[in-house]
Amino acid sequence: MSSGEKPWGVVVHNDDHIPFAVAYHLLRTICEFDAEKARGLTAAIHQSGSVAVGSYDRATAESITLRLVRAGLRAELRQAVYDTQEAFSAERVDGGVLVMVPEVFARDWERAFEALDRLYRVGSTARGLRWPRPVMTRRPLLRKMFPDTSASRWQSALFRRRHRKVLADRALVNRVCQQWINAESLVLTPDEVDEWIVVLGQIRALYRLVRKATPLQFQTLSYLQQKLVQAVDPEAFAGPDGQPVAGGQAATDQAAS
Repeated sequence: MSSGEKPWGVVVHNDDHIPFAVAYHLLRTICEFDAEKARGLTAAIHQSGSVAVGSYDRATAESITLRLVRAGLRAELRQAVYDTQEAFSAERVDGGVLVMVPEVFARDWERAFEALDRLYRVGSTARGLRWPRPVMTRRPLLRKMFPDTSASRWQSALFRRRHRKVLADRALVNRVCQQWINAESLVLTPDEVDEWIVVLGQIRALYRLVRKATPLQFQTLSYLQQKLVQAVDPEAFAGPDGQPVAGGQAATDQAAS
């Protein structure tokens, strides 16, 4: 891959007609993953609908995609898609959580932080919604990002107004953005990890409202939050089934979730 060239990702989509064992075998033999990673990615594809299983130079990505498609998997070749497992890591260390974000991956998400910052400016107007939908002003956008807290819309509006400084906190967004951009190797305190989780969740909510975000973009934001949670709270549970989110490679490998 030439310097500065964005990677080419291989995205595999879920297909109810392909047995789990077949998808697992193809990821092992064609992508040359070890058993644990292939099993986790196969589970992630089934659960999430689509997963970026790797990022390569174009020739390699095209070759892998061709072989997967030839064997019956629904695979897609897409540029500027990163293997999130390689592009972002969060590991518990003494004093907090060590996060590592390569600069090229961090810069790709910088505009998302800027969009959130613009929305939170007093007197700003939100534009750029999905065409041909009409432009939505800032107030209804905030209402959709932070939904009603009462059966009364009036009471809910008063709640958002009382707590606007907390809900739409530009200082928080800017603080996390500066850390994100410079996080090639950075140790966050547990409180700072919680701030990252909050801001990433708000970006996902904004993307849902104002952008034609791909499923992979939503999955990536969820994956980043999940990795942070796993690092800061290893005992966290995935859901009512009682399985810890850190208990299996399937959760870890939901790259671009």
